[in-house]
Amino acid sequence: MAHDDYIPYREVAGVLKLQAGETVLLTSDILKLAMTAKKEEKEFNISEFLQSFSRAIGPEGTLLIPAYNFDLEDGDTFDLRKTMPMTGSLGIAAMGDNEFVRTWHPLHSFLVKGKDASLLASKRNISSFGLDSPFAWLHEHNALMIFAGTAVAEAMTFTHYVEETEQVWYRKYKKLTVNYSDADGSTTKQHFRIYAKKAGWTMQMQGLEKLFPDQKLRRYTINGIDFFCVRCRDVYDVVSQDIRENNARSIAVFSLKLYFRDILKSCLRRFNLFTTTYGKIRSAKRTS
Repeated sequence: MAHDDYIPYREVAGVLKLQAGETVLLTSDILKLAMTAKKEEKEFNISEFLQSFSRAIGPEGTLLIPAYNFDLEDGDTFDLRKTMPMTGSLGIAAMGDNEFVRTWHPLHSFLVKGKDASLLASKRNISSFGLDSPFAWLHEHNALMIFAGTAVAEAMTFTHYVEETEQVWYRKYKKLTVNYSDADGSTTKQHFRIYAKKAGWTMQMQGLEKLFPDQKLRRYTINGIDFFCVRCRDVYDVVSQDIRENNARSIAVFSLKLYFRDILKSCLRRFNLFTTTYGKIRSAKRTS
């Protein structure tokens, strides 16, 4: 029997006060959510959890789930229909739901359901975070980003859109060619570009959360799990201000030790002498 203060997982979207017609980007580490639901309700259905958010925003709303594969390297293969996202079980569940469609870019795609799903799927952005990307569309529509069971600093991918728009000095464009299979199963070589970090730079966004006024970053604790809600325009304003006025110190740092490590890795890669353990696992999965 559930405790008196327990909120059924199908009612979480209601607690977050979502509005009909809203655009929502839902990023979630659902392990703790699922474990709590199974303890209190004896079951957890991830599809039902997704449906509860769709019901909350209604047919005029648009729901996006991250389906990223940001580990892709030059020459890799990507199938829009079959390549599983590395962003967790929520994205994988949406992949199995015919009501969701997947956006174009292989590194940072979204699974989308609702009013503007077809429009987003029709975009052909070359850069993940360009002005013609779904991230720009999220900014334009001031989407509500929801982070469930994960810290803002760990999941604020929208920050990279701000970096590219502001053309930060610690990144540069890098070409990426992918053997790309589209929604019709047609396979061609497609060329993309990445706004990649320069040698020695790394993201360090632990202080980002503190930059938001309380009224801009809403926090809920539901069944012992933290939920954060923030609007895209507010994120853009905060991050761009840090880039312009604080030299991006709240989001990126330079390390001399990391610089020499990055240079060494780059040299070894040129001669096919370096592959990370993660890269080996990734390649094995894609070729199995």
